[in-house]
Amino acid sequence: MNWQELEKRIESDIIPGRTRILKANGKERRLVTFNTGRKIGMRTGVNTYQTKAITYEMVRDAFNTIEVRGRFDATDFRRSFDKEYRDGPCRFSMTGGILVELGVADLVSTETSQRCYYIPKQTKAQ
Repeated sequence: MNWQELEKRIESDIIPGRTRILKANGKERRLVTFNTGRKIGMRTGVNTYQTKAITYEMVRDAFNTIEVRGRFDATDFRRSFDKEYRDGPCRFSMTGGILVELGVADLVSTETSQRCYYIPKQTKAQ
C-alpha cells in the first residue's frame, strides 16, 4: 500500500461518531469526533468531551517511518512534531492507532503500558 491509497482509506474508513481508535494500552479506544480530510479529532477520555486532533501529515510521517525503519515510536513522532507532542503526548498513540485501525500496523505495548511502538502489520502464516 502506498500513501495515496492509505489517505483514501483514512477519508472513507475513519468515520466520525462511529470509528474508535485503539489507545496505547491496547484495550481502550478513543471515539473519532471529526475527519476533515486534513485533520482527525478524537476524544481524549471516556468521561470527557474534550478532544485533541492529529493531522494527515502526522499519519503520513508515521506510515513512512514504519515503511523505512520497520518501527514507529514516540521518539520518531517527537523528531517531526515536538511541539504537538509536548502539547498532547496522546497524539503519538492517536497517530499510530489510525494505522492499526486501517490494518497497516500492529501495536506493541509493554506490560505497564508506559511505552509502546508500532510495527508493520504481521501477516499470519496460512
